[in-house]
Amino acid sequence: MVEHLRDLLLATLPQGTPVLLPEEAQEPFTATTTKDAQGRPKISGGERGLGAYLAAHPQGYVQVEAPQGLFAGLGHQYLIQVACVAPTRAAADALAHTAARAVSSRAGGQQTRYTLTTPPSGRALSVHAAWAGTFILTARKG
Repeated sequence: MVEHLRDLLLATLPQGTPVLLPEEAQEPFTATTTKDAQGRPKISGGERGLGAYLAAHPQGYVQVEAPQGLFAGLGHQYLIQVACVAPTRAAADALAHTAARAVSSRAGGQQTRYTLTTPPSGRALSVHAAWAGTFILTARKG
């Protein structure tokens, strides 16, 4: 399910925007800008973590969280939180609105297995001048 969601996002978001799966959630926090001759992080010097990741991806990135199961009626449903992280609030909000529109069903428009449960909302992150726009989808299995 998360792979399908990632494919939809990659097809719609600006080229080069990373879309990370749940198992890749730590990738932005372990990033480094300084490497040695073998490509390993240097012991000292250079920015590390989210700041380094956003420097490499100034348009931001999308983090898809693991689905949380629900049982409703005759079919299984899942809640999936999506976070769009960028260096500025405007960029995070724009990325979140683009991502939510790209994957969610709309009355009289596109139909997907994802319904927007909560609209995108922004907040400042406590680390390195970053913002996150998050939203929650309800997904039908299938």
